Amino acid sequence: MGDAEAPRRPPARYVVTPEAAFASVPGGGVVLHLGANRYFQLNETATVIWELLDRGQDVDAIGAMLATRFEIGPEDAARAVADLVARLSDAGLLTRAPGSAP
Repeated sequence: MGDAEAPRRPPARYVVTPEAAFASVPGGGVVLHLGANRYFQLNETATVIWELLDRGQDVDAIGAMLATRFEIGPEDAARAVADLVARLSDAGLLTRAPGSAP
């Protein structure tokens, strides 16, 4: 018997919550949580991640794009995406898209 490939889960996708408002600023961006009246300053890399999440890109595709665009290793890129997603999800600015992988 050969090694059977495990079924691939769909990649994780997130959606921006209605409480989030984004503005581009020189060198990055700012996300305002309208309900909590808190803001999060994003550097250039985090702004790219935010914009791609807002366009519906999955986290795997975003990580691959970051690795290429910023000439960093795939593991570092994936970690940057995961860290930002966790931080913004915890703050109530992102939620997992319906049907997205856990």
